[in-house]
Amino acid sequence: MPPQLPTRVQGIRFPTNAKDLPSLEVEVFLDFCCPFSAKIYKTIMKVHDAASEDLKGLQWVVHLVPQPWHPQSPILHEVGLAIREVAGDDAFFAYADLIFADGLQTNYFDSETFEMTRKGIYEKILDQAKTAGVVSEEQAANVLAFVGIETGGEEPSNAGNRATGLLKLCVKFHRIRAIHVTPTVLVNGIEAPDVSSGWSVEQFVEKLRGV
Repeated sequence: MPPQLPTRVQGIRFPTNAKDLPSLEVEVFLDFCCPFSAKIYKTIMKVHDAASEDLKGLQWVVHLVPQPWHPQSPILHEVGLAIREVAGDDAFFAYADLIFADGLQTNYFDSETFEMTRKGIYEKILDQAKTAGVVSEEQAANVLAFVGIETGGEEPSNAGNRATGLLKLCVKFHRIRAIHVTPTVLVNGIEAPDVSSGWSVEQFVEKLRGV
């Protein structure tokens, strides 16, 4: 059978009021369990706000890269993708803010999840998402159903959940583009290896002005 093809363009685009096609596209490859991803995300959110007038043609695109050496990472990404399907892009970015900007990421580091079950991680992050107003009670229940696994069948199943196919597309996308390190930044489709998670807002703006 041919491989599954995406039904929409890959990546999640920052909300923008621009009516024209972007003249400057910055793609950022992030992992919800990577502290350096959290660092750069917080900076680019400030750049996004600071550059809204200065760089009107700027479009940010987030791509998800779950790193396999953190077994809980795919779980956090499944929840993010499910939230996007259930509640839309704004809710996805509210979830990303919760993980990256609000400091919740450390709750899901290796030492904090070692004794947790997969289902327990789903439930914990969704409880926190509800408390933070990222999703409603009903939306949280729908997300939990989206990432749920059917058990108790006659034969063992390894079919995954409704988020599995979405996660596979994210992984295929970053592998095809040879992106294996987080964070990685591409400007108009070309990697910018000098960009660092330690950069300031001013350094980012200066870089983008020079494109």
